Amino acid sequence: MIKTIFLSYILILGYSCSEAEYKLNYFDIRGRGEFIRFIFAASNQNFEDNRIKIEDWPTLKPTFPFQQLPTLDVRQGSETIVLAQSKAIARFLADRFGLNGENEIEKALIDMYGCQLGDLADSTLGKNLTKEQLDEILHRNFKFFEDRLIKNGNGFLVGSKLSWTDLFLSQLMDFLEKTKDEYFKNYPHVKALDEYVRELPGIQEWIKKRPDF
Repeated sequence: MIKTIFLSYILILGYSCSEAEYKLNYFDIRGRGEFIRFIFAASNQNFEDNRIKIEDWPTLKPTFPFQQLPTLDVRQGSETIVLAQSKAIARFLADRFGLNGENEIEKALIDMYGCQLGDLADSTLGKNLTKEQLDEILHRNFKFFEDRLIKNGNGFLVGSKLSWTDLFLSQLMDFLEKTKDEYFKNYPHVKALDEYVRELPGIQEWIKKRPDF
């Protein structure tokens, strides 16, 4: 029932924003761009997935805001705006696609959890951590999100429907690869959210076609 309501809502919002065209600029990896791709996929929104090769980046770098990726080009009519910073892009798209809560309190909570997930990514991805260090960080964060999911009581982190932070949490599980089930043993609600997200038709389609890295 929840899934049916969510998909119907997305179809309505998607129609209202259909005049816009989106181009996501990021490297040919998952990294900080993948949860934005998840937002597009979950919302059944078309976008251009512009993957920049590492060897081309030194030449292109000066042409991008803050000289970093990801960025999002939003073309609407004759106007194009360029957004930088992954979470700013996520909030913008979430507002458009109905993934950013129903009121100011929900938006603030969604933003808070999104920032925490960003901190989790910053503290683990690409870091030379021992297994003990990684375990401590992951278990501390998983317990926090498990407790939040239990408190909210409906499978989502905030409110009564999917938000961009639910997608962010699930997408970060990509980086655990084959060890994901090992960590999930003690966090059944986090596991259930991850499974829910990955069963969404748009996410399933995206996972099947995305590059395998």
